[in-house]
Amino acid sequence: MKNQRGVSLFLIVIIMSVLMSVSLGLSVIIVGGGKISGGADDAIKAFYIADTGIERALYSIQTLGSCSNFSDTFEGGSYEVVIIPPSWGNCFNEGTIITSLGTYNGSKKKIEVSY
Repeated sequence: MKNQRGVSLFLIVIIMSVLMSVSLGLSVIIVGGGKISGGADDAIKAFYIADTGIERALYSIQTLGSCSNFSDTFEGGSYEVVIIPPSWGNCFNEGTIITSLGTYNGSKKKIEVSY
């Protein structure tokens, strides 16, 4: 009878150890997933900040007639825009390339458009 009590106690300790290991593993996965999604949010914001730079460049070219490179801040981030006209003309001609690098909390995204 005493041997059976020892086996029961041993099984309870084993089951508790397995349950604690599973719960610890799940908590590590959940915490790690939160960190990954936080980085994704920053990357998405960096992309939209870069898109803002592209839109401003198109506005500057079409409305103001400006083909100058520029940088600015927007919504806690920043963007740098480079306008490269074709080798045979100015930025109003077909073949112009506009690149915008958006930065937010260390995340960087670059967009390039041509027309």
